[in-house]
Amino acid sequence: MKRIIKCIGLFMLVILGLFMMLVVLIIISAFNSKNNRSNESDSGNVIVKFEGSGEMPNFEEQDPVFADTMEEALTVVNPQVYFGEDTYIDQVSYIIKVFENDRYSTMFYLSDKNSKEGAFVAAKFSIKAVNGKKQYALIDIIRQGYSDSGSHKVTPEKTFSIFCKKIQVFDFGNLSNFGIVEGNRFIFGGIDTVDVKNLKIEGQSPTEIIEFPLYGEKNYFWYYENLISDKPSSEFDIEVE
Repeated sequence: MKRIIKCIGLFMLVILGLFMMLVVLIIISAFNSKNNRSNESDSGNVIVKFEGSGEMPNFEEQDPVFADTMEEALTVVNPQVYFGEDTYIDQVSYIIKVFENDRYSTMFYLSDKNSKEGAFVAAKFSIKAVNGKKQYALIDIIRQGYSDSGSHKVTPEKTFSIFCKKIQVFDFGNLSNFGIVEGNRFIFGGIDTVDVKNLKIEGQSPTEIIEFPLYGEKNYFWYYENLISDKPSSEFDIEVE
């Protein structure tokens, strides 16, 4: 009888131990989920929110709708197909950089939703000539939301870590396709408060760095017309001296 009671007691202890382990795992999982959500922010007064995967949503292929300017081409497409809920990004508030040749153009710009939030947008267009004049049709677009965070601050170390992570996931969604020269590995960054004047990726400096203000802070748009490297972006060597 004593053996039976002892075995029952041992069994109950095992059950109790497994239950406690389950509780601990649930608590850890909840903590990690909360911590991951807090990592959406960038440094300084700008909170950056990454939206989407960098790929166009799944939809039937759209016929190109051409217009006389890139700005007008943004307003004549189906907004729900190209912009989702962020229909305001068809309005160009500030142009940062335009790339253009005879076949394609890409415009990087800021679009203000209101005085406190907006989006950094990359829009690529197809070009055709009509009576010797170029016309533009939107073919691809991505956006990166931002907002004024007031007094929110992030340590330089975390800022650099976030900066590197954004570069390392660059191959995800084939963002190099926003370049206008086929075959080139076009790399860019849009809302960066990290001082990128001494940036080197794979030992190479950016083709150009453009400084622009956002909520009273210096931000940088930078790009490589053709980064020479066979590595995936997840393995890039990134330096900011």
